[in-house]
Amino acid sequence: MSFFEKLQPAVPGSGFSMEGYHIWCGSAIRGEDGKYYLFASRWPRETRFPQGYMFHSEIVLAVTDDLTKPFEYVKTIIGQRDRKYWDGQMAHNPQIMKIGDEYALFYIGCCDGTPGTRAIGCARAKELTGEWIRPDQPLRLPPNANNPAVCPAPDGSLMMIFRDGSLHVSSARAEKLGEEFEVLKYDLFPQTALEDFFLFRKDGHWEMLLEDNRAGLTGHERFGAHLISEDCVNWRTADPVIAYDHTLRYNDGTCLQAERRERPQLLFNEQGEAIALFNGVLIDDRTWNFVQPVNRY
Repeated sequence: MSFFEKLQPAVPGSGFSMEGYHIWCGSAIRGEDGKYYLFASRWPRETRFPQGYMFHSEIVLAVTDDLTKPFEYVKTIIGQRDRKYWDGQMAHNPQIMKIGDEYALFYIGCCDGTPGTRAIGCARAKELTGEWIRPDQPLRLPPNANNPAVCPAPDGSLMMIFRDGSLHVSSARAEKLGEEFEVLKYDLFPQTALEDFFLFRKDGHWEMLLEDNRAGLTGHERFGAHLISEDCVNWRTADPVIAYDHTLRYNDGTCLQAERRERPQLLFNEQGEAIALFNGVLIDDRTWNFVQPVNRY
């Protein structure tokens, strides 16, 4: 059964939203206390979607004890700071994971609100709700690196998929957390435009969910696409290639049609099975993090 067929209707009222804010980019992890912790981007609604994120986005933490219930805001994790730092102006695109005995939060930032200064960095913490140590410098990657998707490899190294401002996609590798990434290949998909990647391992190979920005893979602009690879460099389409569409289905039989549904992120259980798909969604200038159950993919 395909990934798309494994998606189950969502529960009304679940997910994460905040009055007065645009919410985007949700990445979740289950804590040692059994609760679910969501790292998401927010910025004031009056600064508009999506333009406002470049100047005002910050990364916040929200929590729920049940994925069928709404996430509740806890605190801001990565906010604005002195513009002398690479992420002083904004922080966006969070991806949370646990590596060894600490948590790693990959994200993008910029110092002046211009795309050319966007870069990728990694904050670290011993506890999800504790103190997060922000890097003074970003990772040494090409200019305008963003949309980071990181996943540990079986040998303990880290693989990353990211893009630049022209939607050229690259694959990179680091020996371990804290070391620099080396680009393995630039422009993995020269025939199409892709972004918003989520990279994971399944059955001994690599898989990736992403946004088909210009319909080059799925035939539908901004639908979710599903790709497979043996080496994280050479990719082929899954069958079927569509991972999700723009229809938000709920278990009470209602449906909403999203104008945009982006930033796919999966949540896994202790057995390594995907149990929920998170997306940022936009309908009539309202944005929130949509949580859709996955039936044992």
